[in-house]
Amino acid sequence: MLRRLLYLVIGTLIGVGTAHSQCTPNTSITTSGITPDSATGLAVGMVGQLYNQVLQIRVPVDTTTSLGGFPVTVPITSIQLSSFTGLPPGLSFFCNPTNCTFPGDSNGCVLITGIPTSAGVFAPLAVTTTSYTVFGVPQSRTDSISYYRITINQSNVGLNQHTASNKFLLEQNTPNPFSDITTINYTIPVKANVEFKMFNIIGKEVLHDVKLADAGQNNFTFDGRDFAPGIYMYSMTYNNETFTKRLVISRK
Repeated sequence: MLRRLLYLVIGTLIGVGTAHSQCTPNTSITTSGITPDSATGLAVGMVGQLYNQVLQIRVPVDTTTSLGGFPVTVPITSIQLSSFTGLPPGLSFFCNPTNCTFPGDSNGCVLITGIPTSAGVFAPLAVTTTSYTVFGVPQSRTDSISYYRITINQSNVGLNQHTASNKFLLEQNTPNPFSDITTINYTIPVKANVEFKMFNIIGKEVLHDVKLADAGQNNFTFDGRDFAPGIYMYSMTYNNETFTKRLVISRK
């Protein structure tokens, strides 16, 4: 049972970084495993569009292992995920609990989110390191799994827009993640107003500003101290064209 659960957790918790969880565990789930399961699969995404997938996890209270060559039932202290590969470019994951350590007999969840930058079928989702503890003794293993995958389709609209207006560019903020201040660079072909918006992970607009920008490269400093830690999407619109990026506010 523990091996099966580890494969499920390993195969679906994708990305790097565990600073902030923005999903809520479904405590009504009492059957051990992952929802959605391998038969249902993970959501299909599209290049240039926000991707969100919430995975619900139920960890069993105990498992069967071998001690001295004999099978015994032991309680599960916790299952911990460290890192793995196979994530489509632009996506990352955030656990709840935030340290990606899931105690035995508990519910947790993972949010896979971001804006995919490449099309394709991304599989298998391969684990590089994972661990769990039984009676407080760490156990480690390395595995890969092939029955979970993420499909990202190409967005023809996004490609056409970028080709038609290659002089308007919104760059990734730096640093990212950040705790207080970050810088956003962008370029427009002529002096004009640009519209800046920011949204939380559920799509609610939390900031709306209009800036007068000069022709060429521009930048502005964004102060995130008045915003809660977490994942946000920011967009800039110029001449009816919009680009969107992701930023992460991180505080320890």
